[in-house]
Amino acid sequence: MAADEPSAAVTALELLEIAPSGAALASDVAKYLSRLLRLPIRLRMPQPSVPLLELPGRDQADADHLLEALEALDGRRGHVIVGLTGRDIGHPIFTHFFGRARHDGRAVLVSAARLDPAFYGLPEDRGLTIRRVAREVLHELGHVGGLGHCRDWACVMRFAATVEDLDNRGTTWCLRCLAALPAELAEAASRPS
Repeated sequence: MAADEPSAAVTALELLEIAPSGAALASDVAKYLSRLLRLPIRLRMPQPSVPLLELPGRDQADADHLLEALEALDGRRGHVIVGLTGRDIGHPIFTHFFGRARHDGRAVLVSAARLDPAFYGLPEDRGLTIRRVAREVLHELGHVGGLGHCRDWACVMRFAATVEDLDNRGTTWCLRCLAALPAELAEAASRPS
């Protein structure tokens, strides 16, 4: 459900590829997001200072460590850094995340690993992967905007434990969540006609 207090303004997105991210992931996601949001969306130059900390005994990067590293990068006020990686991400307690963000944070982390059909032994589908990554960016951006998970099945803020759940949720915020977002982000959200 939506949070009571709106967070700070979100005026632009800066997409940053974190190795390995896949060929032109940020560029393709930026194009897709530009159809859903009326916000400046820029590609950020790769940063060698974004470390991948491996989770012991798992072939995953520590999501919280990576998110903290993104939040520590220099950025302009109102700009949200969106880190995109092809590495699977997790947490010592949780098996995996599609994405990660903090309420009122200044960064979003999304992993394309489990959003790629090839992860499940299916044929690669770049278009589907890009759509899934963009939906997860919007979901995590909602968290940055102060939103929690929503019960509305069509809302992008609906919790998704599986990739099928993610595919079944919408591509935008429901009216209740939209009303709880910071004004700039709510105005930037394109509503389907």
